[in-house]
Amino acid sequence: MNRILYAADCLKVLTDRDALPDESVDLIYLDPPFNSNSRYNLPFKGRYKSARPVEAFVDTWHWTDENTVQLEELDADPRTRPIADIVRFAQGVDSGATSLAAYLLNMAVRLRAMHRVLKTSGSIYLHCDPTASHYLKLIMDAVFGQKNFLNEVIWYYRGAGVPKKARARRHDILLWFAKKNGQHFFNPDPIRRPYAQATIERFENYIGNVRGDRDYGQQELNPKGKHPDDVIDYIQPIAPSAKDRTGYPTQKPDPLLEGIIKSSTKRNDIILDPFCGCGTTVLAAESLGRRWIGIDISTFATGLVRDRVRRRFPNIAPIDFVLKGVPETISEAKALAKIDKFEFEKWVCGHIGAEGMFHDPGTPGADGGVDGVLRFYRIRRDQKLKPEYAIIQVKGGRVSPDSVRALRTTVDRFEVTAGVMVCFDQFMATVENQRSRDTFRDELGTYPVIQGYSVESLLENVPLNLPLYGLRRQGARLIA
Repeated sequence: MNRILYAADCLKVLTDRDALPDESVDLIYLDPPFNSNSRYNLPFKGRYKSARPVEAFVDTWHWTDENTVQLEELDADPRTRPIADIVRFAQGVDSGATSLAAYLLNMAVRLRAMHRVLKTSGSIYLHCDPTASHYLKLIMDAVFGQKNFLNEVIWYYRGAGVPKKARARRHDILLWFAKKNGQHFFNPDPIRRPYAQATIERFENYIGNVRGDRDYGQQELNPKGKHPDDVIDYIQPIAPSAKDRTGYPTQKPDPLLEGIIKSSTKRNDIILDPFCGCGTTVLAAESLGRRWIGIDISTFATGLVRDRVRRRFPNIAPIDFVLKGVPETISEAKALAKIDKFEFEKWVCGHIGAEGMFHDPGTPGADGGVDGVLRFYRIRRDQKLKPEYAIIQVKGGRVSPDSVRALRTTVDRFEVTAGVMVCFDQFMATVENQRSRDTFRDELGTYPVIQGYSVESLLENVPLNLPLYGLRRQGARLIA
């Protein structure tokens, strides 16, 4: 198992023993919704401020009839009755419209499935915040066993915003459990940090002459640095304006995931992220020589991850990458477009590598028919690299001549460089006959301001006629 990406509810995959056999995974990292009662959007990084971005996911929870059945099943089994007791306790605590109990129950059934697939030598990191961390700790104790709790790791960071009548919130929490305490793998060396200067000066004669980590009073120091503690205060969140920002909400910084993976797995171990979002975990796993499986319920997110993996690791052959739960053939793509126009447009935008989506794709409104935005860079002699944008318009059915001509006006109105109309091949002639013939140039070639792109080409991974798209700039370099 390696390089597998599912567009599905993780519970469906986690309970499929063919997809994930018992004790098949070495490390699980999950960054699920936090029960924040918030809506998270996919922003457009342009200048047209009145466009309303589409929701990536809604972190609100309500009790359903299915939850009632799940709770009764947990209560009927003595082994899972403690979970049911915790959920019932939460029902008594929270009587509001947002159901804490529903959130905890949904997490509990998924965590139980994660326990099944985790190896005896494996461990799990649950990333959360103080909104529900104390309740999740109880659920984790019930599922994995209190004796298998290893650390409550605090990720402390800088941040914006100061409340008037409370202390500023500046940390997330990672609940770290072993499948079986004492048999789990942990190597502290990759995440050791330098000693404080005062410590170095006090014990300089002992650094390098070490038998292992002990209390400083023993005067024995590891030359590789101090043993990691349960506070991470040297990694900062990705700034909204950062070049490596994907536009996906709740994106975590690469170094955070790299540290977890390096210290808790060996090369070729299998990493599972059941809420993989924009794919930071799987990218870190790939770069560190680990195998990986990612799951996300969003078709946009899985398309984005696929595109990020393909661009950052171009040597991975298509046959070595498995994407499940999204269209793989034209007939499947047409079926999705007919059944759920919105999901079809999200799939297209994610597959292309769009950074964000507009309004409600497929519906009239302030977006002016814009479904996504794609960043690219023109190479121009003696000029610094700077990002430019192409807007994406997706058509799951017939394409009218008026809609093609209107795309040129929309490009001007949103003050972007280019526009791409995605449609099925049978309508490409209309796009070609009605599109603007305006072009733009760089040192590498000439490009159409308006171009058509078929779903057939998308499935065959044919590139768009744009310069250096889907990349980000770091200093003077372009990287995937």
